[in-house]
Amino acid sequence: MNVADEIVSKSNGARFHRADLHIHSFGGSHDVKDMSMTAAGILQTADRENLTLVSITDHNEITNVLGAIELSKGRPVSVIAGIELSTPQGHLLAYFPDYDRLANFYGRLQFEGKGTPESRCQTSLLDCLSLASSMSGIVGAR
Repeated sequence: MNVADEIVSKSNGARFHRADLHIHSFGGSHDVKDMSMTAAGILQTADRENLTLVSITDHNEITNVLGAIELSKGRPVSVIAGIELSTPQGHLLAYFPDYDRLANFYGRLQFEGKGTPESRCQTSLLDCLSLASSMSGIVGAR
């Protein structure tokens, strides 16, 4: 059982977790120049800092999410599938219960300059919110 499932299954009070749900990775977000910020490096830091929940939320990209999820198996840290979108109306963080739903969501979005520092999601913030909600996503504007 991963941490997210454990949290949902608890009905008798709160349990607190150390988490970082907004992490950019090397090769995923154009502005990350630190080559140690790979999926493996992020999980090593999470282990060292006693984090139990993390999410790689790169700008308009999901390249490193699946690798992080795979690497988290058997570790005390769980990875939430996520992304940070740069929409015409502002930034949006979106999280999904699993990678397949994230990938499905991502595949339905329109991007300009994909894979470049100028990459922008051309799908409106409201449309992103509606689509994510229909796919069991949790979203928040930044």
